[in-house]
Amino acid sequence: MRVLFISDFTLEQRQGGAQVSNKLLIDKGRELGLDIKEHHHNSSVTDFLSSYDLVINSNLEAISKISPPKIPLIIKSPNSVRLEHDSCSYLDDETRKLLFSKAKKNFFLSNYHYNYFKHLYGDYFHNVEIVYDPIDTSKFKKSDHEKTYDVVYCGYLHSLKGLNNLLKFAKQNTDRQIDIFGWGELSPQETFKGYDNINFNGQLKYEEIPSIFQSAKAIFHQPIVNEPFCRMVGEAILCGVEEIIGDKSKIGAYLEFNDVGYKNFKDGCENAPSIFWERVLK
Repeated sequence: MRVLFISDFTLEQRQGGAQVSNKLLIDKGRELGLDIKEHHHNSSVTDFLSSYDLVINSNLEAISKISPPKIPLIIKSPNSVRLEHDSCSYLDDETRKLLFSKAKKNFFLSNYHYNYFKHLYGDYFHNVEIVYDPIDTSKFKKSDHEKTYDVVYCGYLHSLKGLNNLLKFAKQNTDRQIDIFGWGELSPQETFKGYDNINFNGQLKYEEIPSIFQSAKAIFHQPIVNEPFCRMVGEAILCGVEEIIGDKSKIGAYLEFNDVGYKNFKDGCENAPSIFWERVLK
C-alpha cells in the first residue's frame, strides 16, 4: 500500500512533540510493510500528482502559511485520514471543516481534544478515533533516580506554551528552584534576567529527557492554548513525576491519566502506533 504522510516538519527540522509522534507512527507503518512517502512544508507540490492508496494529513500550520495552495490539494486527496494534532485555529473554520468532513476517519489525541472541536463545530465529524500520542515506554518509565530537580520545564519556549505563566510562577515562588530545558525565539539572558531561582540549561537531545523527568519532583506547564495531549506531561507522568504544576483541566494527557489510571494510560501510549495503523487500515 502506498501512503502519503503530510506534516509540517521532519523531526530533524523541528524537535517538537508532533514531529516525535509522527516519526513513531511512520516507523511503525514501514515496519508493517507500508510504502510511506513523507511530504513536508518544503516538499514539491508534484507529490500530489502521484496516486496513493491512502493520504494521512497531520499538522499543517507551516504548510498553510508557507505553501497555502497545497491546502486545497490536501482536501481533495482521495482516501484521506485526518490526524489532528492542534487546537489553535491557524486554519479558518470552513477549511478545517472540509478537512474533517472529507476524511474517511478523524483521529484526535484525547477525549478532551475531540470534545473541544465538537464544541466548536457541533456534531460535524464521522468515524472518530481517539488514539494517544505514542510514547516509548521502554525509556519513559518510573525509576529509583534521586530527585535532584525541584521543578522542571522541558520544551518549546513560547507565549502560547505559557512562558509568561512560568515567569510569574518563578516570581511568586522564590522557594522553588526551576530548571528549564528548551528552545525558542528568545534571548535566555534577557528573558530570565533577575530570576535567581531559574536555571536555563538549553536544548536537550531527546534521548536525555527521560532521566530529567525521572529525577524531577515536579514539572510546570500552564499553556495559554488548550493542550490536545501534551507529550511533555505524558512523558513526565510515565516517569513518575507526581506534581504537575499548572491548569491540568486544559491538558489532555493529564485528563486521560486521571480518568484511566497509570497502567491503562501507559498501555495506550505504548501501543498507540499499532492502534493507529490498525484503525486506519480497518
